[in-house]
Amino acid sequence: MKSVIQKVWWPAVLLFTVVLVTGCGTSKVAKQKTLKAEIYKPVVVESSEKDKRPDWTSENPFHEDDDGLYFTGGCMGGADYAVTLRLAKAEAMKNLLESIHVKARTEFSTAINGQNRADEDLGRYVSDAVGWTVENLEIAGIRPNQIFYEQVFDPVSQRFKYNSWVQLKIPSTDYAKAKIDAASRWLKKALQEKDADAEEKALDLLEKLNQEDA
Repeated sequence: MKSVIQKVWWPAVLLFTVVLVTGCGTSKVAKQKTLKAEIYKPVVVESSEKDKRPDWTSENPFHEDDDGLYFTGGCMGGADYAVTLRLAKAEAMKNLLESIHVKARTEFSTAINGQNRADEDLGRYVSDAVGWTVENLEIAGIRPNQIFYEQVFDPVSQRFKYNSWVQLKIPSTDYAKAKIDAASRWLKKALQEKDADAEEKALDLLEKLNQEDA
């Protein structure tokens, strides 16, 4: 009976000891990794604001409210402030173009719903209208709404680096005007091509957009 108890008890003690030692070792390694990460973490030396990074730097690349549409881009670890800022602005502009293409295409596509003609047929007017909308916005001028930068010291490379974020804004009124101008060009093209279906949809779209803008 005693030998049976020993056979059951001894492996249990051995397993508990192994788990305890392994657990302590794992905990120690985890603490070392955390400490190492903190040591090599870049240190903020200077920033354009006294407090922490503003919330808008971590928001989605695109969002909108009643005042306008906002597009954010960032660049981290740049060796030069001017270059880093330029790259952040380029990223914000890329987000703007991609977001406007999706948003405008969705809105203009509703203009051809219910038509008997194939979407591919009237869809070329939608593609043109999206392009015209972007073109109108670029002509109007797209300027930074907010800019934030940090100068950090990187312990690994022993060098100073820059992080930059840029937020672009398109006022709601500018976006509405760009769509109205695009719809007007849609109508003009439909009249030139004597396309009655496209003309009807353009007129409906213009009426709707003018009512929204009123």
